[in-house]
Amino acid sequence: MKVLQGECPALKVAVIEAGGKAKESWQPVEIGKFIIFNMKDLDDYRTKNWDTRIFDTLVLSAAVEYCDKTCKRSAWGWMRKFDLAVPVHDLARWQEPEVIAALVSVLKFLTGDEWSLSFYQRQRAPEEDVGQQSRLEFGDATRIVTPFSDGLDSRAVSALLSAGGRPDRLIRIRVGSKKDDRPCRDARKLPFLNIPFRVKPGPDGFNESSARSRGFKFTLLSAIAAYLLGTHDIVMPESGQGALGPSLVQTSHGYEDYRNHPRFLTKMERLFAALFDYSVAYRLPHLWKTKGETLREFAALPIEPKEWIETRSCWQQNRNSSVDHKWRHCGICAACMLRRLSFHAAGVDEPKENYIWEDLSVPKFARGAAKDFNKITGAMEQYAIAGALHLDHLADLGSSPAYRKRMSRHAWQLSEVLDMSHADAEGQLLGLLERHELEWKAFMKDLGPKSFVARWLA
Repeated sequence: MKVLQGECPALKVAVIEAGGKAKESWQPVEIGKFIIFNMKDLDDYRTKNWDTRIFDTLVLSAAVEYCDKTCKRSAWGWMRKFDLAVPVHDLARWQEPEVIAALVSVLKFLTGDEWSLSFYQRQRAPEEDVGQQSRLEFGDATRIVTPFSDGLDSRAVSALLSAGGRPDRLIRIRVGSKKDDRPCRDARKLPFLNIPFRVKPGPDGFNESSARSRGFKFTLLSAIAAYLLGTHDIVMPESGQGALGPSLVQTSHGYEDYRNHPRFLTKMERLFAALFDYSVAYRLPHLWKTKGETLREFAALPIEPKEWIETRSCWQQNRNSSVDHKWRHCGICAACMLRRLSFHAAGVDEPKENYIWEDLSVPKFARGAAKDFNKITGAMEQYAIAGALHLDHLADLGSSPAYRKRMSRHAWQLSEVLDMSHADAEGQLLGLLERHELEWKAFMKDLGPKSFVARWLA
């Protein structure tokens, strides 16, 4: 689709049932062909009977993902416009103004796009999708649901929550793309959920990689899992730099990233309450801690070092980041730089062979890479520069008078959703930024003034 300067990309998507038809000029997305379900995982863990809103919510989430991945953002602007029509069982509920308003608000806030949502009556009966078996309801309000990836924060916070408690208390929701069903401990499978649907590309393929709607999918599925289990407690594992940093330091023309931000989570709580008449609470227990501080607590547990060494932070795919046919972290993107900074701050050693860029202290970018890596590109260097600048700019925010009013405004927004005073929120935010700055300066000092990273920042 050709987009002229001053315009923004637009897409009209109609989710249809098998044999259905979309209106003219709308792109049909058929359930069963482009949105494919496997409800077994959710069915394994539920302790209450199915509610048609669950299936409809998952269809909606898949449709949002389809739109987000299909419509490419323009080079001169971030926003896109979406019209999305979805069939639902309980049409009256989905058409309630409070539900639609909450949906539009959360999607617009998260993705930076304009969303227009409409719903129409679904024809298939719910048991055709989720089975007819009923269960006795015995909700366990002591259980905790948490999104889970192979990342450092996920492993750390899961281990800290489980330490000394019931191993079945924590239900993990798979965030990454890894296909193994469930982790094991002492040959026993741990409670674990995978995303129960996958989305296939339409005729034009998936063209957009920003994937801001991922936060909607994972927080929504976490809330559904809590609803099915009869608990209200959802723990988000992100530490302070990851939860708040992407909204404080923008990249190029990109919209602020709120995927783990308390303001987004509060909007999700309101949406779920409006749709299900059920309250869930997203907690960020490590919001005011740096990733290094979280790692330090994790490493103090009586566990094997491989638990943190084998975590995955880098977003690069295997084909771009393998050395001798073995995957490594690239070591220079923003996520990898934060990881290395955090290991340094926690005083925890990590093998240099975990990274393609084994050495950041050398004066030339290319010399820092493993000798057998021959896929260095200009894009990698640009990623590296952006990653270093991101952490450096974040370190400036707390101490520079130029940013004081902006940080105060951000603290006020946090205080509104965290139910704390402005002064307390500002103190916590500035304290987090101050500790990040100290960790960053110590990291850079050890790299030395001749490192290519220091030269970029000079």
